[in-house]
Amino acid sequence: MTDKDILKPLIDRTLYLAGRQKNDYHKQLWATLNAGEPVDKIPVCVTFEGIPGPQWDLMFGPNQLHCRSLLARQIELDLKKRTWAAANIPDDHVLWPVVSITAVQPGGYDWGVPITWRQSGDELGAKEIVPPFAEKIDLTQLRQPVTQLDEDATKFQVDEARDLVGGRLPVVVRYPRLADMPFDIAVQMRGMENLLIDVVDAPDEVHGLMDFITGAIIADHRHREQRGWINAQPDPSGRYQMVPIWRHIAAPLPADFAGRKPRISDEWAYVSAQTSAGLGPEMYEEFVNAYNCRIAELYTNRTVYYHGCENLDAKLDAIMRLPNLRRHHVSPWSSVKLAAEKMPADVVLEVHAHPTEVMFSASREDMQAEVARLVRQAGGHRMCLNLSDIHSLGGNPATLKCWAQVAQEVASGL
Repeated sequence: MTDKDILKPLIDRTLYLAGRQKNDYHKQLWATLNAGEPVDKIPVCVTFEGIPGPQWDLMFGPNQLHCRSLLARQIELDLKKRTWAAANIPDDHVLWPVVSITAVQPGGYDWGVPITWRQSGDELGAKEIVPPFAEKIDLTQLRQPVTQLDEDATKFQVDEARDLVGGRLPVVVRYPRLADMPFDIAVQMRGMENLLIDVVDAPDEVHGLMDFITGAIIADHRHREQRGWINAQPDPSGRYQMVPIWRHIAAPLPADFAGRKPRISDEWAYVSAQTSAGLGPEMYEEFVNAYNCRIAELYTNRTVYYHGCENLDAKLDAIMRLPNLRRHHVSPWSSVKLAAEKMPADVVLEVHAHPTEVMFSASREDMQAEVARLVRQAGGHRMCLNLSDIHSLGGNPATLKCWAQVAQEVASGL
């Protein structure tokens, strides 16, 4: 069999599952939620995309891929994962009937200094930063990184993907971009421990580094905008944006989107600073939030998402002042009640269940009690319910289905 023959039944299944009426309902549900408008139920999302590769052997068995070419194998695995989730997890995910190709980037981002990590070699093992400024911050060594694409190689991959799927699924391109996380980049340059000392002993140097990184991110976003390298792809119907951020799923497209070039303001920003967890509220405001605000100002369609798996309770007063904020991550270690009290009514609380408890110890009754508690603490605030950071299935993929069923019952008021 050829790779095209192997992919054909997967494409058939993708088109069938994507064509179900409930898939259209899910698109509208997430787009309405992300537009700040009333929804008829709380959306539910299981983030299956983050499940590590070896865990998928539980669903598909070992040696699960049969295609030969690298690109065909990537498409095969992607379609297998998404169709399995659509058929087996009763959440509100959308199965987009498309194939996504990452644009070819010749090399990474050149900051003038090496940004490297020392790794254990184990996919799930530890790693540590190797900071180039371990001795001292030196801005004279830095240069402005620029997104560069090999457009010929990207076109070749797109054409190959179109041929593999026989033109039956649209092929969309995802573009590389500098992350909207200037403090995390500063930590990679200086080292976390050093930077946490610097904010006391050398605050001007920290501000200089943060200013350079933030300016570089903004400048490169403008560079991408000029070239049309914007991640705001419309779905095949042209009605929705397929948001390429886990758990966001879908958003409405601006009314004039089809008649103009895409803009930075069409993208969704993923603003985060988890490495600043050791800073108190005042230092967070001064050294982190002030720079995040400069980046958030670009997203005038109100498409800013603040992500933080750490406890963010003491920093909510700063985070809620981010320009154009639309979504806020509430981890199992943060207070849903406090976030609901602090955040504006049209900001979506992305509320997360405790993944380790769900996957390893919780009964169905335990899951129901946790989800009901999260909804109760939100007090009617705009929210979605999420199970994410699933690093192990505890040997039982059916747990994903169980949690989604329980969350849907609570979300629908049953």
